Order: sequence, then C-alpha cells, then structure tokens
Amino acid sequence: MTEGTSAYLTAPAALILMVPITFALFSSLSAHRAAFLSLLIAALALPVGYGWVVPGLTTLDKATLPLLSAIAACMFTAPAELRHLRLGGGTLVLLVALLVGPFLTAFTNGDAYSVGEVVLQPLTSWDGVAMFRETAFSLILPFLFGRMLVRHVSQLEYLLRALVVGFLVYSVPMLWEIRMSPQLHNSVYGYFPHSFLQQMRDGGFRPVVFVGHGLPLAIITSFAVLASAVLWRRNRRIRGLPPALVTFYLGALVALCKTLSATLYAGVGATMAFFCSAKTQLRTAVVIASIVLAYPILRTFDLFPTSLLTQLSDSASAERSESLAFRFRNEDLLLDHARGHWMFGWGGYGRDRVFGGEEAESAVTDGLWIILLCQTGAAGFLGVFGLMLLPIFQCPRALRNLTSPADRRLLASFALLIALNWADSLPNALSGGVLMVFATGAFSGVVAANQVTHKKRPEKKKVGVPPPYEPMPVR
Repeated sequence: MTEGTSAYLTAPAALILMVPITFALFSSLSAHRAAFLSLLIAALALPVGYGWVVPGLTTLDKATLPLLSAIAACMFTAPAELRHLRLGGGTLVLLVALLVGPFLTAFTNGDAYSVGEVVLQPLTSWDGVAMFRETAFSLILPFLFGRMLVRHVSQLEYLLRALVVGFLVYSVPMLWEIRMSPQLHNSVYGYFPHSFLQQMRDGGFRPVVFVGHGLPLAIITSFAVLASAVLWRRNRRIRGLPPALVTFYLGALVALCKTLSATLYAGVGATMAFFCSAKTQLRTAVVIASIVLAYPILRTFDLFPTSLLTQLSDSASAERSESLAFRFRNEDLLLDHARGHWMFGWGGYGRDRVFGGEEAESAVTDGLWIILLCQTGAAGFLGVFGLMLLPIFQCPRALRNLTSPADRRLLASFALLIALNWADSLPNALSGGVLMVFATGAFSGVVAANQVTHKKRPEKKKVGVPPPYEPMPVR
C-alpha cells in the first residue's frame, strides 16, 4: 500500500466508492459526459497519495482507479464508443515511439552507474516494461479514451460546461481554505499530502482542498475561467447564471489563489477566447505549442530568455522570482546530466538524478519536460509532447471543414486551452493530471473527425421516360 499510517478510513472508502459512482454515471449519461464527470470528481474529491499497489500492473489511486473504472463501465454500457479510435499518420507513429522507447532506454542503460561510492543498478527489459506501463496509465490510456469518446464540437462544449460548473461548486471549499488555511484534506482523510509551508503566500494561504497542492489547483481553476469565457462568448447561461458573472467570479477566485502563472493563463486565455477570432486563437496556440516542443533545444543553447523572465517575475514578487530562478538553475544541472544519454535517457533507480554539487544533494525535477528528458531522453519527450500537441498543428484543416463560425471559435479556443495546459508542463509536472490528458484526447478526437471534407455527391439527373407516340390529327 502507498497510504500513510495516519490516514482515516475515509481514504480507502472514498476510492472504493468511486467505482459504483462511475458505473452509475455511465448508466445515466452519455459516455463522454460520464467519463469526463467521473474524472473531474476524482480529481477534485479523492485523497492524494493514497492507493494500493497491484504488483506488475500499477497503483490504484485517484488517477488510475477512476480511469480504469470508466473504461470498464464504458465497455459494459456503451461498447460501440470504444471502436472510434481512428489512429493513423503522425499519431500512430508517436504511439509506436512511446511503445518502443522505454525498451531502448533499458537497452542503452544496461551497465551499472557509479556516483561516488554509490553504485546504481543497471536496467533490464523488465524495467522497460515498467516504464512503458507508467506512461500507458498516466498518459496513453486517458488520451486514447478521450479520443474515442469525443468526436463532435458540441461534446467539447459539454466538457467546458462541466469544468465551469465543477469549479463553481468547488469554489466554496476553496474560499473556506483561503480564509481558514488548507485543512480539509487533513480533516477528511487524516493527513496533509504536501508541505504546508508551500501553501503560505503573501501573508495568506493558497487553497489545496483535495488536489494536493495549491499550484495545480490554481492552474486548473484558471482553465475553468477560460472555459467560462468561451461559454460567455457563445451566450450560454451556466445553471441559470449569467456567463459574464461566472467568468468574473472564477477570475477573482484565481487571483485569490496567489499564483502568478495561473493568473496569466486566466487573464490572457479568457481575453483571447472572448475577443479574438478563431484564426488568431489557433495561431497563438500553434506558436505556444511550437515553443513547447522547441524548449529543450532553446534551453540547451541558452536561447530561452530565462534572465528576462526572472526579472519580470521579480517585479511582481521577490518570492516568485526566487522560485523561478531556482527552477532554471535545476534545469541547467539536469540538462548537463541528460546530455550523457540524450537520445533515450537514463531510466530510473536514481540514474536520472544529479547528485552532489553546490546546489543540493540532488537537483529538483519540477517540470514534466525535464523529467521525461532525463528518464527517457529526446525520444520520450518528443513522444509524449508530440502526441499531445500534434492535434493543434492538425487543427487548421479541421477548422476549415467546420461550417459554423461558432463551432470554429470553440474549437480554436479549445486548442488554446490545450496549448496552455502543456505549456504549463514546462515548469510544472502536469497540473491537470489525467483529467487534462483526457481533455487533450477529446480535442484530438474532434480534430481527427473533421480532417476530411465531407462533400455531398451530386444527384444524378433522372432520365424521363418518353411519352407514347401519338399520331398527328388529320385535318
């Protein structure tokens, strides 16, 4: 078990209860609604860091148990939905790379690695299986699940609506923790999942509730602000509430989370979703996705403006500037280490870490990109980020094939949301978790379904039957 000894019985009870809740949702809602809603409930309500280790498979926790329950429920209630995978082209190539890459990582790390007096063990083919298994449960399965279930723009609108309504409800415990300090996880489940000091900011507190840390909660809340702006632009009321009121309310909630990056995502994303055209939003998403894919190269050759960003962050808060500078310093250390196995990475068992030096005993790996680069190399980074960002580059054709201007705007806004989510994975380790990977797969499914222009076949002209011959009357 991965749970702590101080956990209350509510922790295993909540995980077990999630299974019948998921099946109940699938029995009463359409598959895409039930899947997203079950993952949203799990992300916002289940305990963090608690689960059961299934040897040779995975750990059943708040990420994997709801996902596997949703897949099983879909197989029972709507098996036809699982046939709409439509893999091909770049998506199939990247999936194959993610399948083969871990085994090449294990093969290229077959020797022991010494760090001073410490000898780190070599990797075997079973370690390749374990690395692929971890990627499969955290990234590949939720991506493919979302891609299979969502094929229409109207279904994407439901995902945005569910996200907004979910955070309207969640704002109540968030506001309570902002005022009283983050205590709900400890009170309900018997333990606090992270450092309490990291939730103290600017003389107050960042809410955590059941997400595990104030940073990812603030990031996901900012995505809810962007989603509410999209619904506002489409003139959709949210549970009878004016969409403008909902957008400003959630925007104020993000500001109270005291996280600069989340405030920027909410402000820039919501403004573009409401005021900018579909083409402008999609072009912005493409630029962001391009920077994300090029980020390792930019950092390797010192072309990314780290000093400028640190100075800009310092103008907002010295604490945030120090945090950002700390991340960049650790990235530099890890990049130097990654060059030793740049193609397929160092694998696990601590081989991917930097030990010793003046900074600390080991460099801290915060961003998902540097974790992938050190563990699975450039192949692993391009496999994961390429798979998740490829739909953004494929979106222009899908946009042209949509006839409704409102649908084009929504698809472009969703592309911007996905781009911001994966851009946040540069400094952080996937704040949205399985929920946002599913949303990325859903976006990919809609893009794939609209890649081909459906032209109506011209109707063949019916050849009329000639009238019978009638002789001319004789005068």
